[in-house]
Amino acid sequence: MKYHLRNITIALAAVVATGSCQKVLDKDNLTAVDPTMVWSNVKIASAYLDEIYANLMPDNPYGTGNDTDEGVAYQKQTNDWFVGTATFDSNDDFDVYKNIRSINTLLGNIDKATFGQADKNTIKGQALFWRAWAYHRLVSAYGGVPLILEAQAPTSDLSQLQKPRNKTSECVTQIVKDLDDAIALLPESFTGEDVGKIDKGAAMAFKGRVLLFFASPLFNGLNGVASWQKAYDANLAAKQFLDTHGKGLYSPYSKIWDDKLNKEVVMVRRHSYPQDTYFQGGLIPLNWSADDVGADKPSLELVNAFPMKDGSAWDAMPRLYDTLFRNRDDRFYANIYYNGAPNQYLQGMRDENTYLWTYFNTVSDYDSPVGIEGDHNQVTSDPLWSNSSFYRIKAIDKNINKSQVWQASVDWIEIRYTEVLMNLGECANEVGKSGDALDVLKQIRSRASILPGSGGNYGIKATSQEQIREAYKKESFVEFCFEGRRWNDLRRWKMFGYLNALPQRHGLGIALKPGQTGAVGNPKADINVIWNQFTYTVIPTDKQNFALKDQYYIYGIPKKVLDGNPLLTQNNNWGGGFDPLQ
Repeated sequence: MKYHLRNITIALAAVVATGSCQKVLDKDNLTAVDPTMVWSNVKIASAYLDEIYANLMPDNPYGTGNDTDEGVAYQKQTNDWFVGTATFDSNDDFDVYKNIRSINTLLGNIDKATFGQADKNTIKGQALFWRAWAYHRLVSAYGGVPLILEAQAPTSDLSQLQKPRNKTSECVTQIVKDLDDAIALLPESFTGEDVGKIDKGAAMAFKGRVLLFFASPLFNGLNGVASWQKAYDANLAAKQFLDTHGKGLYSPYSKIWDDKLNKEVVMVRRHSYPQDTYFQGGLIPLNWSADDVGADKPSLELVNAFPMKDGSAWDAMPRLYDTLFRNRDDRFYANIYYNGAPNQYLQGMRDENTYLWTYFNTVSDYDSPVGIEGDHNQVTSDPLWSNSSFYRIKAIDKNINKSQVWQASVDWIEIRYTEVLMNLGECANEVGKSGDALDVLKQIRSRASILPGSGGNYGIKATSQEQIREAYKKESFVEFCFEGRRWNDLRRWKMFGYLNALPQRHGLGIALKPGQTGAVGNPKADINVIWNQFTYTVIPTDKQNFALKDQYYIYGIPKKVLDGNPLLTQNNNWGGGFDPLQ
């Protein structure tokens, strides 16, 4: 589904449609449409729905790695959550109710529409999905919220609009109901300009994600509302449906983001130049970028997490960082750019016929208040270098230059087949199907070109339920890095203790040894030959040690939201009387 940049204004209550999949909308004058017409014209009703898509469909995460252990920020920046100074005002996502109102308006009118039943079903199914999506966004963050399932009539008496919070279990029950109703109405697939709209497979996959989240230790199943068995059943149904519709693991891993609409894609935000592009400047080195710096630079913790080619862990034996790039699994090379990596993944690198070099000629301070300081190499003259010495590769548009960093057009895959498979495997382990859980891990590792080994275990040593559970945490860390999943995974697994024990993220300070020349005069020097010309020093990258509090697992209701609705009660982990775990 493509979101055109041309604004389309519709004179309707609570709707301004900014894009459409229907080409005819680029021709019609919609600036003076009578509100009653929207439910008699499928094209205008679809334009209404497009605005909901534009507001709620996720896009390429930008800087989310900075707020997890995946990445490091520029110059020792650490968020309030990590250093323990966050408050209930540090997270406010309640504006999503504006979208819920638009969805409720659609749902309240679509059955009365005068166009065909098939079109009504398709539009209604998508709207139900997005209501479930919006409520999951709220409930996964705060616990139970007021369930508003009908568009409230405008009134000057705001007290008439105020509602108390529903239990978390009631909200999750409604989310699942909306998804079940959506699945029953949605088509099995879309074609042409409509590819990218939510179809049956996407809704089934999201249902599996929702139930997995609430079955996990953070919400612990909500007394059976989201049991591991229900999560297993939902993910199994999603996998079976996707299998019969040509979905599966796409190989090679490195091409998942480059080859649009491959069989891995389940839920996707489409991008195309010039209709719908986005900014990727801060994700790539400043030499070939503009306007931003320091987003999603891989941490040493992430780099260390990638397995070796034989499936063993990096830390399974003593290793030196001078050859960290040797014999890793394929996902390492598809995600991590390291000093001198022989991968010209950016158009600017190809134009200049160079690799990216992150070393310093000399280092004056490995641990200054702003990070590493020294004389940076001038082969890659980036004045605002990565604080970890690594760069992200995943989902980068490899075909635009410095003047085009606002024109990135890589499709964002919000749900891919691997997630459905991994969700199923994680649930399988929790319901006693350890063999099935291990088989999923083997499939994932096989696609990453990890060697099967003599026992065909792909380096997996886990046998008990607890060991397999830990194996899934580690596999998810590398498989889904920089896909915007990590923070919620850390929350649902209740892993703040792990973060506090780090107690900071780290990078590498790479310095040229005296008398060596590095890549001077040869910007495509072979790192496999000159690796020993550098020293490698582990450096901390945060302004202070982590001090995450357990109360942060579920956010507090912001003060302005509480002030606007006296019927709301604050969460008990933030000093109130509402139990978000019920």
